Amino acid sequence: MKMRFWQKTYVLTLILFLVCLYVGLFSLAFYTYGKNVKSAEDVCRSEQNYIVKSFERDHDVMTSLKENADTAPLMNSYGRLYLKERILIEFKENGTVIYTSFENTPVIKTGTLSQTRIDGLRYIIISSEICGGRYVMLYAKNVSELDGEFRVLMITYAAVAAAVSVVLAVLLLIVLKKLSVPLEQLQKTTETIAKGDLTVRADESGRDEFSELAKSFNHMVDTVNGQITELSEDARRKQMLVDNMAHEMRTPLTSIRGYAEYIEKAAVPDEEKTDSAKRIIAEADRLKSISEKLLDTAFIRNNEIKKQPSDLSALLSETAERLSPKAAARGVTIETELYESSADGDPVLISMLFDNLAENAIKACGDGGRIILYSSGRTVKITDNGKGMTKEQLAHITEPFYRTDKSRSRAEGGAGLGLALCRQIADSHGAEMTFLSEPGKGTEIKIVF
Repeated sequence: MKMRFWQKTYVLTLILFLVCLYVGLFSLAFYTYGKNVKSAEDVCRSEQNYIVKSFERDHDVMTSLKENADTAPLMNSYGRLYLKERILIEFKENGTVIYTSFENTPVIKTGTLSQTRIDGLRYIIISSEICGGRYVMLYAKNVSELDGEFRVLMITYAAVAAAVSVVLAVLLLIVLKKLSVPLEQLQKTTETIAKGDLTVRADESGRDEFSELAKSFNHMVDTVNGQITELSEDARRKQMLVDNMAHEMRTPLTSIRGYAEYIEKAAVPDEEKTDSAKRIIAEADRLKSISEKLLDTAFIRNNEIKKQPSDLSALLSETAERLSPKAAARGVTIETELYESSADGDPVLISMLFDNLAENAIKACGDGGRIILYSSGRTVKITDNGKGMTKEQLAHITEPFYRTDKSRSRAEGGAGLGLALCRQIADSHGAEMTFLSEPGKGTEIKIVF
């Protein structure tokens, strides 16, 4: 059976908690046991030290009263006295046992403390030299109660851990089940939408991540609904582009065919043949211009441009030099106001942008027209005193094949692709291009890189 997300969370959280709980409790138990053993060892050292000092004092009294006195009875009395307190004692002189409470004497290095089991019971054993090194006393105390206390401690901790585990399991189940409600509701919403009902929305109440998820989900659904409209609009624009392209290409093709048939079938003077050939060439150039600009637009849209530091003032100055003869032929003057200005971009594309905009400004001006090319910092402005445009025209001027003056543009070979290409170049550079214009007052184009 497939586990739900909250069930996986429940199992993993419970396992992690129980592992941490039991490891923590049993680590505490072993730590406590170690502290108890260390405390018992300290008590044994103190007790052994007390016995040694007491024995040495009594031994000194006996030897002071009678030289070479027999100390075996003193050792026996100490051994029997402390045996009642579960303390085993052994005395040796030159490796010979004089008295022992041990049935089997453990092997332990003199001057050390260790633990061992005697008859299954735990003992702490201390071996030391006494009476100036004349004797070796072996001290052993039964500390088996430490093992019993440790077992009781482990059982207690285990019982506490089990009780806590049960309580946690129940509480965790309730909490996770409640927390999973928003997810289950969101799942039901997605299933409803998947069946085709796009009117339902997820519950956005609350201030947690689930409410944010619900908001994002609802936004996504709204976006999908909006995309249906956008796709329809996009299809409309594409169809309009195709229709305009067909219209723009049909006109020069019709002219080319008409003049070609005229030359082929009619007996015309050489002068008219030459004129017809020029018209055919002009229309062919028009088709070439359309195809080149379409290719340029597609290239910029589908390829990442390589940017480099570009001097905007120098590029704008070159545009003025290139177009001054064309402008002069129409009675238009080009003036420049160039200050220090630079931006990262493709110099070739930026020049293409400036040239297209300046050419449009020239076409918009009549005899006595004036164009100002301005640059400073990251800002470029191209201003003219030409015919200007209405708000409706401004809203469409960057659409492919759109022309504000169709008769003028066609007569001069324009296809309405220049500003569409300019918009593509500006967007590829992350530049903001805006138009300000009024009929009869000219146009200002501002580009901020």
